[in-house]
Order: sequence, then C-alpha cells, then structure tokens
Amino acid sequence: MKSNFAFFCIFISFFYFQKMHSQGYQEDSLQIKIYTTLVITEELEDSIFVRKVFCEFCNEDQYFLIGEEAKRRTDLLKDSPEYYRKPGEHKMALYIRMSKEDFKNLKLKK
Repeated sequence: MKSNFAFFCIFISFFYFQKMHSQGYQEDSLQIKIYTTLVITEELEDSIFVRKVFCEFCNEDQYFLIGEEAKRRTDLLKDSPEYYRKPGEHKMALYIRMSKEDFKNLKLKK
C-alpha cells in the first residue's frame, strides 16, 4: 500500500513539475489577428489592403506598424502556389505573434 502511494505521489509530482517548467507562448507573448485582401490583376501591379486589425490595446502607431507588417507578410504569401498569378481578390487572415516586451517597444521612428 505504501509503495502504491509513493508511486502515485511521484507520478503526480512529475506532471506538476513538467507543467511548471514548460512555458508556452501564451504566457509571455501576444497574438494579433489581421484581415488582409490581396488583389491580383492581369497587369504586373498587385494591391494589398489591410481590412481589420484585431488589437484592442494598440495605439495609432502600433496599428500602423502592425498593418505594415501584415502587408509585408501578405506580399511574401502572394508568390505561393496557391495565389501565384491567379487574378482576383484573395482574402487572408494573418496572425502575428510577438513578445510583450517587443510590443511595448513598438514605436514609429521619427
């Protein structure tokens, strides 16, 4: 009986310490969702529009910088086989994940 109890205590403490030492991205970072639209035309010019930035704690500078990063990532995605030179309007949802410390330091350089 004592050996079963000792085994049970060791088993429970193993999972407790494992959970305590593993730190997921949720605890130290932010995830921001952005809707963008990629418009591909027959000509060489493509347009990228930021439709919505889901960030309830951002100021105007942070909205702008996050939108610019979303445009850059959408521009990288337009060369993927899924969107490559298919004319039309392609709607995308992007997730940008950054640490809270980097988010605090996100400012426009003036």
